[in-house]
Amino acid sequence: MSANLTPTPGDVAIVTCIEKFTARAEEAIAIGAIVRYNTSSGLLTNANGTSAAEARACGMAVSKDGTGVYTVLRKGIVDVGDVLGDLTYDDDVYLSDTDGLLADDAAPTVDVIVGTVVPNSNYPSAADKLLRLDL
Repeated sequence: MSANLTPTPGDVAIVTCIEKFTARAEEAIAIGAIVRYNTSSGLLTNANGTSAAEARACGMAVSKDGTGVYTVLRKGIVDVGDVLGDLTYDDDVYLSDTDGLLADDAAPTVDVIVGTVVPNSNYPSAADKLLRLDL
């Protein structure tokens, strides 16, 4: 059974950005949450692996400004604190069945790999494992 991985919002930091975008949300989104676009409203919402529609992940919310606009990392490397500690390098990280969360194993319904655990060799942070996002 998979375990949810919940980054502490203050621990989430972009290490390498390949692709990011900004967008508004239709619900509360925690920094570190995996998000998707609501195909009806065009606004961000939390993604989860419970159905194909819910699992259309487009990135990780990495910051929010004072007007409610989120920065979402789509491709790159992100420090998510110590939540990857029990995983080994090159392990896949999945979308959880719980809104916005990561998981250490495939979801029972829709499997979405959001990234891979990579070593921290060039960034001055406490985490020794980073997440390479590829959404």
